[in-house]
Amino acid sequence: MKKISTLILGSMLALSLASCTDNNDTPLSSAEVTTAETTTEAATEPTTEKATKPTVEYYDGLICSDNMTEKEKERSSFREFTLLDPDKAFTIGECGLNSYYLYDSDKSKLKKIKDSFRELTIYDEQLDQQFLVHITLPPNYDKDKEYPVVFITDSMYHLKKVPDLWKVIDEGEAAPVIFVTLGYDYDTREDLERFNKFILQDKEFLDFITDDLMKTISLNYKVDASRSVFFGHSFGGAFSHYALCNSDKYEYQPFKDYIIGSPSFYIYFYPDSEYYDNSSIEDPYAYQREFDYFDRNETMDKNVFICAGGREAYNDLKDAGDLKLIPEEAKDLYERLISHSVNAELKIYEDCYHNNYLADMLKDYLKQNFPPEDKTQN
Repeated sequence: MKKISTLILGSMLALSLASCTDNNDTPLSSAEVTTAETTTEAATEPTTEKATKPTVEYYDGLICSDNMTEKEKERSSFREFTLLDPDKAFTIGECGLNSYYLYDSDKSKLKKIKDSFRELTIYDEQLDQQFLVHITLPPNYDKDKEYPVVFITDSMYHLKKVPDLWKVIDEGEAAPVIFVTLGYDYDTREDLERFNKFILQDKEFLDFITDDLMKTISLNYKVDASRSVFFGHSFGGAFSHYALCNSDKYEYQPFKDYIIGSPSFYIYFYPDSEYYDNSSIEDPYAYQREFDYFDRNETMDKNVFICAGGREAYNDLKDAGDLKLIPEEAKDLYERLISHSVNAELKIYEDCYHNNYLADMLKDYLKQNFPPEDKTQN
């Protein structure tokens, strides 16, 4: 268990990270689900020159979860938003913007709302991993007001979607929320970490998200956990299902709603050690029992939205044979959940593939589940 320690406000010394203590100190791989759609997005080429270390600008000092160890607090901090500045990003890590697959048009959209961004690095000692979190505050943010969080895994793919979601709020089509996107710092290639974190280290990863990251978010911003949402897609969709079905093991409940997008359940059992070695998974079909959630509980007090593209296929998996496709797995999951009277919804985007329904799905979800405040009062 992690050492319980006192909350400490971070130092704000120039030219160093504003840590929690007074010390100064991610495209789908070829083995993952592929579809007939053509991927046109490419990584931005890194600069070849090492930039001079930038002057650091600060937000308020970070308050850390009391579940975090002293080492974790020392290595966690707010810092300036560097994602859109390659020179600054590359001073932090060699992977830089290559980890985030941003076109110039994506960066242009992000820059328009950069004043709403906060960049947070947070270290987990159990995983020995430095994570990069982007917190996007809603238009007309009021620090004294409580907001639900829309938590998004796979920041490398989905951070670029946040400006359009922010615009939905700004145009009055949805009520304000705080977006939290979770990825990896610039010295880590997110696509290389996804299988480990989402599948092999799912328990440790969920420990970190629940007791470290989301508690830290709630200590620095007023969060309405009773309306907050967890979203994962593909391997992240499988992990979103894992997070849902293991949420009962935690005292702190940061999420009420879960979006399970195109869950790649095959990764638990499909023998493809060339790319992902799942041989260490002791119970590869535990997902079909919802990780025994209903052996431990009579009911599930969560709202679940399951979605997938109708045309998803396993184009790169050898000898797939009778392997169920993702839309079929999504339907099976839905049937299992409603058999336990879970408030679940299923939507198959019939003419879509693995990725190309996500942007519209997230906008529609935002509008439907967070209607404008004036409409909620009518």
